Amino acid sequence: MNPNTPLNFQLPTVLVLGNGSYPNWFDIKQFQVENKVLLVCADGGAEKAHQLGLMPDLIIGDMDSVTAETIAHFQSTGVEIVHQPDQDNNDLEKCLRRLLRRGWRQCVLVGFTGKRDDQTIATFQIIRKYAPRAQFLLFTETAKIYLLKKGNWLINVIPGQTISLFGFPRVHHLTTQGLQYPTNDEILAGGSHGLSNIATDEVVQIQFTSGYLLVVAIQESN
Repeated sequence: MNPNTPLNFQLPTVLVLGNGSYPNWFDIKQFQVENKVLLVCADGGAEKAHQLGLMPDLIIGDMDSVTAETIAHFQSTGVEIVHQPDQDNNDLEKCLRRLLRRGWRQCVLVGFTGKRDDQTIATFQIIRKYAPRAQFLLFTETAKIYLLKKGNWLINVIPGQTISLFGFPRVHHLTTQGLQYPTNDEILAGGSHGLSNIATDEVVQIQFTSGYLLVVAIQESN
């Protein structure tokens, strides 16, 4: 089985901005330019886009976390704004449902953790719910977090970087290379067994046969 990278930016990719905490190590403008991603704001994420001078392609949400000034600004520039007032799903899930219907299958999420623990938990529940239909990469204040399906994966890292692996809720036949404490055909379930490993190479290879795996790569702040 040939290894895959978690996201292939040669394929259509969407960057979704939320209303949570933003990492100071991540340059949204540079990322958008380099990877030519679709930029979508989930409700209050539009405030962040406005602050940074970004022009989103789409804004979705119930609009309870975005100012009338920001909405008017983006309306005047022709940005598509989808008002969804229902409270059955949060704004991230509203975005993902619409994006999946439009055929987007690679999603980078920024601003969906940090401010409220319940919202952070909801974010992880949501990406697990939609993992069969899309590939996710989540940027937090401290880490890049990959959600991987079964398969053979290559992840670019920095030697000495802290890498944690978590079964979500469990994976089978997990084998890794490029880590200080590699695994060989193991089951990784709940608990702290995969916490705080160390990258020994510039690439970590991960292979498993079933389940979902969270890979947390800790980032150095600027």
